[in-house]
Amino acid sequence: MKNRIPSRLFAVLVAVIALGWSSLAVAAAPEAADWPMYNRDVAGWRFNAAETTLSPENVGGLVEKWRFPAEGSGQLVGVIHATPSVVNGCVYFGTATEATFYALRPDGSLKWSYRNPAYPPIKAESDGGANDVTDKLRFRGSDQGIMTSALVTEDAVYFGDLGGWIYALDRATGAERWKVHTRADGFPGAHPLNWVFASPILADGKIVLGGGALEQLIAGTPFYKGSSGRGFVVALDPSDGHVVWKYDVGPKPEPLDPPIVMKDSWGEHKFYFGPGTSSIWSSPSFDAESGTIYFGSDVNTSPRKPTDDNPALHTRESCAVIALDVKSGGEKWVTQINPGDVWTNAMRSYNPDEKRYKDQSIGDTPKVLTIDVKGTPTKVVGAGCKNGGVYVFRAENGELLAHTPLYLGPPSYPLTPTPDPRVLALPSAIGGLQSGCATDGASIFTNGIDTVRFGSQATPAASGSPPTGGRVTAVSADLSQELWRHERPKVEKIGGPAPKPAYTNVGDPVASGIAIANGVAYFTTVASGKLVAVNAKSGELIKEIYLGPVWSGPSVSRGRVYVGTGNTLFSPGDYESFFPKQYTGVLYSFGLSGEDEVDKLGTGE
Repeated sequence: MKNRIPSRLFAVLVAVIALGWSSLAVAAAPEAADWPMYNRDVAGWRFNAAETTLSPENVGGLVEKWRFPAEGSGQLVGVIHATPSVVNGCVYFGTATEATFYALRPDGSLKWSYRNPAYPPIKAESDGGANDVTDKLRFRGSDQGIMTSALVTEDAVYFGDLGGWIYALDRATGAERWKVHTRADGFPGAHPLNWVFASPILADGKIVLGGGALEQLIAGTPFYKGSSGRGFVVALDPSDGHVVWKYDVGPKPEPLDPPIVMKDSWGEHKFYFGPGTSSIWSSPSFDAESGTIYFGSDVNTSPRKPTDDNPALHTRESCAVIALDVKSGGEKWVTQINPGDVWTNAMRSYNPDEKRYKDQSIGDTPKVLTIDVKGTPTKVVGAGCKNGGVYVFRAENGELLAHTPLYLGPPSYPLTPTPDPRVLALPSAIGGLQSGCATDGASIFTNGIDTVRFGSQATPAASGSPPTGGRVTAVSADLSQELWRHERPKVEKIGGPAPKPAYTNVGDPVASGIAIANGVAYFTTVASGKLVAVNAKSGELIKEIYLGPVWSGPSVSRGRVYVGTGNTLFSPGDYESFFPKQYTGVLYSFGLSGEDEVDKLGTGE
């Protein structure tokens, strides 16, 4: 601004500076007490060190401060899957089934909302049958919904959606600043099945996030001859959305002539292009000191063509932790965790011949922290994996330093051999450690889903087994010690029309992101539908609040806990009733009774 104003116009300059300070007062930059992105910070910790109001001593007194939509209002909004972002008491979130983004004031009233004008409107009339609005929302989670958390900066809000769009909105008004369509001409490597799952961060002045083609839903099936997409991480200029750099995961898929056929007990799977790599759903982290972006990758959704010197069907970039240079997007290192993982939804997720579980990707954010390695403080990155393990790598070069014990036996009960008692979660296509593990720098806190039989049996019909367990576990940051584990009690009955439940004695998975603040760990549970607070030092249960169907992880800011509800995973149908479905959602704000810091914020702007 100063470069545009002649220095001799002192009075004008003073006025402009005054206006600038006024604008800053209207839209304050995120502060330490805020939760402005999925992981709260670019290091990926999910830890609010500035929280001082809620503590193990008083969090048992949490009460509902407000909900949106307000109870009795008659308003419906879609499922809220992602962790809400909170800045100065204002809450920002999108909906997975309605494809609408909302900004709320500190008192829970609507500040503004936005919906991509390219999307058809959702009519709200209801006749109690097939045209009911909840039925209309049922399938939105698979084509246009918002599954990412927002990045909230001083003046803008950034997020992506399942339609492949990336957005920048004005923070004060919700007006569209720009949007980028990753499926359209003009985007490098555009693909008709590009989705955006990973939440954005601000790194080196760039908006960085992941996405890509989710072809694993249909690849290898008789009616689809694709598998031509790749996962990617992209850096965008925040001013206009132009691509600064883009990193594609693996080599460009090429026609396979003849097609490659892979066989398992579920049938034959023919691939016409390869090697494909799935969409990136690991939200990236950033180390400013070294200028490095870190993220985890998904499976190969189609094989590479074997050669004499390399007969492998997988590529080195699948199921790996990857480090990029933030300036150029150039690859610094790749450390693969699960080689040989070529998989689609049409395939069995366990190979009995290789004794290998499939779909063992890394959706968790690699957390940047420092630990002691042989007496030397060492910068590392730590991430959870769907195989049920947490891995710690040397941040400089990707050297694997440690991982927690894994269960490698077959997917049948009783588990044989008996798992090491330190196993954090059992491997599975929809189990293990998904995303949202947390750290306070001294401990790593993991969520867990045990559903080892799901998708892994000899036939699809035998593979619809419910979860058997769920937990949150704390381990030392160097992974040498388990500090505690909070095992969720079984849910007595779930699903099916009353009085006969579809399932009994079902495990209670912890799939949400964990939030750590002032000695308390917060998370939600899928089967029992609860917001849970435990002591971060001991794992002792402090508080449970029933929410109903939920997948969203909580955020914590200024003495409040925010969480969204509803669930459309893992399918738009209701047959997976051990992951209870609800196609509308509610955003809750919980705090201590009486006036608090958020009540005093006014509009929060």
